[in-house]
Amino acid sequence: MSQLNNPSQWTTGADAPTDKQKSFISTLASSKGATDVDPSSLNKSEASAKINELKEQPTQNSDAAAGQPIQDPSTWSTGDDKATGKQMGYVAVMAKKAGENVPSEMGKTEASQKIEELKGKTGM
Repeated sequence: MSQLNNPSQWTTGADAPTDKQKSFISTLASSKGATDVDPSSLNKSEASAKINELKEQPTQNSDAAAGQPIQDPSTWSTGDDKATGKQMGYVAVMAKKAGENVPSEMGKTEASQKIEELKGKTGM
């Protein structure tokens, strides 16, 4: 088994979890109805294991914002980079459904904001 697949062997596994791990655990726990999860009490290795555990559980709270960005897109250091293919695919599908023109190029931040706008318009 690769060390990547075994968080307990990570060199930094005993370090405190990253902010992204803590945020993702909180979002997952909310959507799964797990109220007893305290991400701050975990280390990186335990946080990784908890994320995998929560991902396997069925979603119980459909109102949880599991699809929301962990960070504000306007603060992304790569926000001006070209949008990913996945982002452009989401924009294309939702723009078409909303009867809007599909933009040919967007940055990551702009695409993320457009996705959120189109989600509201299309209910997707």
